[in-house]
Amino acid sequence: MDRDPQLMPVLTVAGGPMRGLSFRLGPEPLVLGRADTVEIVLHDPHLSRRHAEVWLAGEGVSLVDLGSTNGTWVNDRRLTEVTRLVDGDVIRIGRTELRFFDPGVAHTDPVGLRLGPPRHDRRPTLPLPIAVGDRTAR
Repeated sequence: MDRDPQLMPVLTVAGGPMRGLSFRLGPEPLVLGRADTVEIVLHDPHLSRRHAEVWLAGEGVSLVDLGSTNGTWVNDRRLTEVTRLVDGDVIRIGRTELRFFDPGVAHTDPVGLRLGPPRHDRRPTLPLPIAVGDRTAR
């Protein structure tokens, strides 16, 4: 079964030294860690060389810890067995945070794209500058 690459699940680094990088997941198992020999190399000294493994099967994407020192966490729960990922899951390994996004069933917004109806509750993060002498800004 050939899948459109744009519909393949993605892991995006949301926090840590490699923030912003994304990795598409396919049917072949991918090992995450700090060793140069793994498929997804993450430059984080708090990772094991071979930290965790993720793969896509017919029923979805699964993740397992490979006996790492600091553990693999999904939504603040430490993994003790193979775990099926669902769209929006937050994975923490070492000091790296990854977000799982599955465009085939997406309920989340992976990297700032707007999905769903527009939001109307946005407020500026910084006050708007007021020009000197502007009397309308009282």
